[in-house]
Amino acid sequence: MLAVLAALYYSTFAWLVEAWLVPDSNYSHGFWVPLVIAYFLWEKRAYLAAVPKNGSRSGLRWIALALAMHLAGLVLDVHFLSGVSLLPMVWGLALWYFGPHVHSLVFWPSMFLLFMIPLPFVSTWLTIRLQLVSAIAATAILQPFFYEVSRVGTMVALPSFTLFVEAPCSGLNTLFSLIFVGSVVAYLARGVWWRKLILLLTAPVIAVLANIFRIILIALLGEFFGEEVAMGVFHKGSGVIMYSVGLALFLLEAWLLRIRLVPGGERV
Repeated sequence: MLAVLAALYYSTFAWLVEAWLVPDSNYSHGFWVPLVIAYFLWEKRAYLAAVPKNGSRSGLRWIALALAMHLAGLVLDVHFLSGVSLLPMVWGLALWYFGPHVHSLVFWPSMFLLFMIPLPFVSTWLTIRLQLVSAIAATAILQPFFYEVSRVGTMVALPSFTLFVEAPCSGLNTLFSLIFVGSVVAYLARGVWWRKLILLLTAPVIAVLANIFRIILIALLGEFFGEEVAMGVFHKGSGVIMYSVGLALFLLEAWLLRIRLVPGGERV
């Protein structure tokens, strides 16, 4: 069955891997998604082994839906549709082969598949707006210290240095990655639901703040040390710095909200 699925979804898997490997990809975290799901299921292994396994024909409906979505995606050349069809395919196979108890155990872990599927149009729409928000915020923060700081669109101009907040500097990669990490933490954590919801809802805000911090650092380095310093090694490595700052703020917030990770057995 796995060989049949691999052959059936070969083009979809190839598209996903290509999207993850693109330079400055917003979905570079996609490689981690299958590993995280595998870990979730491994944690549930005792429950998966213990629950009754009575296959249900109702799973064929989900499989039929998945095949229809996948076929439509192939015919229309809409890879996103084929990617999303993986969810009903997993649900259908679990229900058909093992029954409703196993289906209920794999349902939420399988939802994480959505994090590895590139969103059509949304990335472009978000990128443009994040570029603008980051440029506006960076300019507002710098202006009290540099009277001559100005902004035109996504261009931030200091007295001796001009920075263009281009698409790779939008912070969308960090935003998607932190939402993914936030969802993993919320799934693994023990705590009241509203605290975990706050953690999830603030993940995008933290990502944006981390990106604004990155842009301000680049602008200051360019102003005081020149373009070569700002746009050289630091600019190339600033993505790691931005993500590290964002992750540190995120984990600090989780600690302040008293969200703690617990073994899988205590959550099922």
